[in-house]
Amino acid sequence: MDAPLRAVPRGVRRREGRLSPESSPLPAAAAAEAAGTGLERLGRRLLVPLGLGLLVAVGLVATASPRQLAASFRRFDLRLLPFVLALSLLNYTLRFVRWEAYLNRLEVPLARAKSLAVFAAGFLLSVTPGKAGELGKAWLVRELGGGPALPVVSAVLAERVTDLLGVLLLIACGALAFPRGAWLAAVLSAAVAAVVLLLTWKRGADLAFRLLAKLPFVGPRTPVLIDLYGRLRSLLSPGLLLAALALSAVAWGAEGVGFWLVVREYAPRASLLAALFNYTGATVVGSLSMLPGGLGAAEGSMAALLHAQGLGTADANLITLVVRGATLWFAVGLGLLALPFIARWLARRG
Repeated sequence: MDAPLRAVPRGVRRREGRLSPESSPLPAAAAAEAAGTGLERLGRRLLVPLGLGLLVAVGLVATASPRQLAASFRRFDLRLLPFVLALSLLNYTLRFVRWEAYLNRLEVPLARAKSLAVFAAGFLLSVTPGKAGELGKAWLVRELGGGPALPVVSAVLAERVTDLLGVLLLIACGALAFPRGAWLAAVLSAAVAAVVLLLTWKRGADLAFRLLAKLPFVGPRTPVLIDLYGRLRSLLSPGLLLAALALSAVAWGAEGVGFWLVVREYAPRASLLAALFNYTGATVVGSLSMLPGGLGAAEGSMAALLHAQGLGTADANLITLVVRGATLWFAVGLGLLALPFIARWLARRG
């Protein structure tokens, strides 16, 4: 696990998710100091994506004519921004509902306020390479009294699985806006249905793993996939999986609508389906890039898609800057607001 927070010092024993200094020469304050140092390390690690985000913004500005970019900015109605932010907030709210459903299924004894703070902190952890640092949410749940971290790892993995499937469904819907896009929609929908079937049908999953084990490159890694699947089983009942998938699709669709509202400022006849395709497609490209927060890859693909569909470079780049600010960086800001509360709770537990 790419935990962005420093481990507890050797010799400090845990009991029921709490730090116990019994039979340890270290005082209880050592645990609090370790947690505080971990949060400081997280702050330092954020300097990398912040710097990369600044470089990406500079690149988008530099690749457009300054005069045209300024003209594009003047055409943007700032009164639209609260609505775009509200749609992003709807995305986070629905995904928090899903997070709470997973914790309830796992019987994690974590207070709602602490759960919300951990969820928000996950936005900060998501700007680590490949979002691997989001597994640090399991560490935080444990440190805040939610019990062992390992079960919570399955909740984080379930989030990522349902996010991906939900976004693929949106891409499938968006593809219908383009000529010959029906075949892509059919392929993606079939792929999502196949994954849902395998996740909920254990015999089918076992058969798939046996087939994968015979492949030359995937075979040696099959035990890892089986282990991950075993951890996810408790969260993969058909009802919970389908509900989580629906929440994911609506959540990411809300941000897609926000993207569409911004695009309409420059292309009044823009199609909602095309906007969903552009936004979710760029999101997937950013995730596949394994870059922190998809920085650079998501922005580049979003601007390129808009430009290919008829928008000028200045308009496409400005839309990208506004949308990424109202989605990724808005979420990071919410995560930063949660950190003081988490630090205070960790200090109290010390």
